[in-house]
Amino acid sequence: MYAWRTPCLLDSEKMIDPSLGGLCRRLAVECEYREPLPTKKDKTMVHILDALTRLENKFDNLSMVTGSSPDGSTPAVRTTSAASSSLSAIRSPQMKSPPQGESRPQTQDYPSHLQQPYQHLTVPHKIMLWPSIYIHLLNSGISSASDLQYILQEGTHWFIRREMAKHPEPLPSNIGLPCFAINAGPPEHGRAANVAFPTLTIQQIQEFSDAYFNTFNVLHPILNRETFMNFIVARLLREGYGDGDAGSVLALMVFALGKVAVEGVLHRPVSVINGQPSGFRGGTINEPPGLELFNEARRRHGFVMTQCTLENVQINLLQATYYEATARHLDFWRSTVAASMACQVLVRCQPIDWSSTEGDLIKRAYWTCVLSEDLYHLDLDLPQTGIHTMEDEVPLPYFHEAQEHQQEQQSGRNSMSDTGHFGSNTNEERNSHFQYHFLAMIALRRLIARIHNVIHECERAMQSEPLWRGANSSFQESGSSKGTQAHQDLAATTAQAAGESFDDYGGPPVAVIREMVRQLDSWRALLPRPLQWSDNDKFEFPATDPMTRRPNEPLFSIDQGPIPIGHRYNLDVVTAQLRTRFYYARFMMYRPFVYKALHFPELMTPDDCNCCALAVKSVCLWPLAMAPPKNKKRLVPHMFAWTQSFMGILLILRMTTANECLSRIIDETNVVGRKEIESTMEIMLDWMHDVKQLDGVAEWAWGILEPLYNLQPELQ
Repeated sequence: MYAWRTPCLLDSEKMIDPSLGGLCRRLAVECEYREPLPTKKDKTMVHILDALTRLENKFDNLSMVTGSSPDGSTPAVRTTSAASSSLSAIRSPQMKSPPQGESRPQTQDYPSHLQQPYQHLTVPHKIMLWPSIYIHLLNSGISSASDLQYILQEGTHWFIRREMAKHPEPLPSNIGLPCFAINAGPPEHGRAANVAFPTLTIQQIQEFSDAYFNTFNVLHPILNRETFMNFIVARLLREGYGDGDAGSVLALMVFALGKVAVEGVLHRPVSVINGQPSGFRGGTINEPPGLELFNEARRRHGFVMTQCTLENVQINLLQATYYEATARHLDFWRSTVAASMACQVLVRCQPIDWSSTEGDLIKRAYWTCVLSEDLYHLDLDLPQTGIHTMEDEVPLPYFHEAQEHQQEQQSGRNSMSDTGHFGSNTNEERNSHFQYHFLAMIALRRLIARIHNVIHECERAMQSEPLWRGANSSFQESGSSKGTQAHQDLAATTAQAAGESFDDYGGPPVAVIREMVRQLDSWRALLPRPLQWSDNDKFEFPATDPMTRRPNEPLFSIDQGPIPIGHRYNLDVVTAQLRTRFYYARFMMYRPFVYKALHFPELMTPDDCNCCALAVKSVCLWPLAMAPPKNKKRLVPHMFAWTQSFMGILLILRMTTANECLSRIIDETNVVGRKEIESTMEIMLDWMHDVKQLDGVAEWAWGILEPLYNLQPELQ
């Protein structure tokens, strides 16, 4: 590890004063005393020493930007004594010195291998390694906190082992469907005889297919309903299910997910703890709904799994979706990797007509792979397959069926889907605006990736000036407005010249954050009307139909009672995912200010405090953690990513009462209220308590959260 040595700006005689040299002690670095400067009038030596010091700092910053840490995470940002001395003249009077009783991490209590400058780490579970939170957990006497040293040493691998220990065995394979051969005579083309499933009726096929296309396929539209029902399903009903037939595997995967969609909303919960029913419904913890159909698909998947075709990519994505619905996160990852690798070969090695229907389905499958891979890379720190490097080569989906539907509506003709028995629901599916949601998530994904790459890797942090307007800016004035107005004020602020160089300051890259705030707000403002919302109505129904009034009751609430609620086209989950991902992006932009408040309270400016409060405001009452989505967790996409984020957020929210600086910021800025924070704690703790039954990382995290929040032990 690179040892950062800071030349002390004070000579050894002045270091006798214990109030001096605090920066060196706080950063746990070796203090180098300068030799006494010559007393002669010729100050050439003084100028040379100052120039060398500046060059040394610049070389340190250059190595920080271009280098990487041993664990592959983003480089550290080093705060120098020169920056601290420059800042001392412009700190606000309210935040000039640490408040009385402020708890600051002591270097003697913090492990020597952790005594390093702040790293802009994006993985949520690394929040617990922030020095202030790390020390707070240790001082709380929580037994699980002893595992933090292993997390530091091993990183993501430690969490993977927790997940492997939670699910040491694959899903049960002894459950299936009874079948019989339907074609007599010797096998043709080296294949076994096709079979039919007598217990899988046409009514069930219709029900499960409709359920899939109205839920999972709205989130990730990798299949075309018309093509699936009128060609694949119709052929299987005539010819049966074959071992080497990709269509058979595809259909069985769809049926399994359709059963998950039905039972995951309306059936009994897998458990009831302390009178609270679980959000996992249908089946049991070890035997999820649709397992008999999924097993039939798995038995036939091996015959086609090595093909690099569109069908194989779709099969792997459907398999990943089923695994995630059962909280098998590592199986989800493996399936997504297989889909991404097959998709790369398909795109690079096969001639594709992007304007064709098949080409459009390839585009949808590609972007689904990219969206999934980004989440497990950014939130679990798992490696990427490289599929994201092709995004400039693959166009965005066109959604031919949606475009044709609009043209038919304009011309007054009936949809051609009404000619087939299985296509009768296609017109209604088009009214779900699934194509808008998918394209909006792709655009938001690019913004989030940019936030991670630019802000948290600090590629331009050394070029940005601090966010302050001078010593005359008062803390009360900047924090007098509510959260929405405060956010708008920050977005409208223009960059001001700093007056002197702050190249050595390693704080948040504020100029970049301002630009990212502007881009994120522009993304929301440019959404199609059926998707738009504002901060004041983030719990309301979207205006999907301008000709009808929106319901009076909100779409999302903390508790909607014991009766399950199922919305058409998975409206609640789709809307919650889009809005929550937006607030996640806003939180990631402002999160560095939370770190600064916890570790450098004396450097906090009024605008820093405002940004810190906005970070806390951004994590409050995420729709995805509220009802109805929390009561249908099997339908929530990428559940692992939200669980990881909730863990880090709950640690930060706990510090809003444990840390005096952060607590004062919440109380004085008037951006976010205490009641809002407490409600957020409640719904996120409920989520973690429920998910820990199936999630190995959540189970370990609960060992920290339960004593940290002084929760009562659960009663079965």
